[in-house]
Amino acid sequence: MEKLGTASFEIDEERVAWEGLASACSGPIRRFGAFVLVGFTSFIVVTTAVVVFYNLFDERSGEGATIPWSAYDVTMLVGVAVAVGGYLIWLFWSLRSYAGFSAVLRRGGLDPARPTAEGLRAYSDEQLLALRSRYERLGEGKLKERLGRTFGFHDTDQFSLGPLSVLPGTFEMSALRLEWETHLILRSGEPLPRITWWTEGHHRLLPRKPDDVRKLVYALRYTGDSVRELKRRYGYRTDRWHATVPEGKLFDAVRDLENSHRIQVALSRRSIS
Repeated sequence: MEKLGTASFEIDEERVAWEGLASACSGPIRRFGAFVLVGFTSFIVVTTAVVVFYNLFDERSGEGATIPWSAYDVTMLVGVAVAVGGYLIWLFWSLRSYAGFSAVLRRGGLDPARPTAEGLRAYSDEQLLALRSRYERLGEGKLKERLGRTFGFHDTDQFSLGPLSVLPGTFEMSALRLEWETHLILRSGEPLPRITWWTEGHHRLLPRKPDDVRKLVYALRYTGDSVRELKRRYGYRTDRWHATVPEGKLFDAVRDLENSHRIQVALSRRSIS
């Protein structure tokens, strides 16, 4: 972490720092639910152990073991302590890690709460397309407004679903990225929304390091959204698309369908291996 903060960032170093910041922002409500489940499991295990202990070592014979209510109270307190204590330990670690990576980004001249203040270079094409696809499917509201202001998305840009109008790593993607960055510059007089620890935990907006698996996950999101839109428009029987999809869109529609299947297979193989 200290190495990253001693010099100006290269793009790979910047993405590592953003990845560390984002990784510290797991959804607090989901985490609390997970620790409640761990606490409940601890309660069941300890209660079972208490019951077994009293049945094996109760001095009275010929009678069922009588377990005092205080023993159950203790097992319940153990479960609560495991759940609450584990959650508080995770919360402390998460906030501490978030503060540490925030400091690293600030030393590199970046604002950890506004990752697009200097443009979109920290975001991979796949993540931007996944975010733009989410924007496309949202109704009017605060989250859609936040996505538009943070990333420069707008309803009249050159992105579309059903079929996809752009793919990662293409000239069209570079032009679209430039369009979004230009839109950000044109709105630079307006304050950028802050992406806080809480916001990231709920909405997943910070840049992530584009490893192979994550690229596939993002690609499945926007490709799957495109296929669902195609089915909504032209029918759920894909074998009839040749008759329902306009001629100029048929090739791209079949491409999206095949890409969706291919990505699902690739992710399944990686999860098995």
